[in-house]
Amino acid sequence: MSAEEERIKQMIDDILKNAKIEADKILKDANEQTKEILQRGQDAAEKEKNSILETELKKVTEIEKQQIASINLQARREILQKKEEEIKIAFDLAETELKNFPKKAAYAKVLEALIIEGGIALDGGVISIKTRKGDATKIKDLTSIAKAITKACGNKCTLKISKETIDAMGGVILQTEDETITIDNTFEARLEQKYRLIRTEVANTLFG
Repeated sequence: MSAEEERIKQMIDDILKNAKIEADKILKDANEQTKEILQRGQDAAEKEKNSILETELKKVTEIEKQQIASINLQARREILQKKEEEIKIAFDLAETELKNFPKKAAYAKVLEALIIEGGIALDGGVISIKTRKGDATKIKDLTSIAKAITKACGNKCTLKISKETIDAMGGVILQTEDETITIDNTFEARLEQKYRLIRTEVANTLFG
């Protein structure tokens, strides 16, 4: 082989060598870019997966919270219902006692106390008293009762028994002379008032 042929061969070998090096470099870069692209895809997929899992977990947690809240509310309602049943039983017993109370000697004093309380609430003046049929005779001294009201509220009080009677277990209904203000001090009204107050207290205790 001549020197010229040797030189050409060497040049070809160098070109092929450089081409291989360049090709290897291109292939390496391409592989690295491919890996990078795949990695980015995997990262994006992983992020998407984590995002979905987080969202679903939040949904499950929220459902659990709602279920727990619902169970707590139902339990509180059942407790309130039970309490109301117990309260009703107690008030039914009280109602039975009140129905029989007017037969007792102490009833006259209770009538007097209810009249004084209502008279003070009306701030004295001319007050008409409505009683059950037969109860008027149990109110012995209207003058003394009126004086007690006058002393308590500072305004002169005059009491009179109305000809109109009431249908009640016991107690009285007081009314101003112009009939614009009425105080219901019957046993039923007082019992109902107490029932509402106690029920409200129970509800506040259970539900805040």
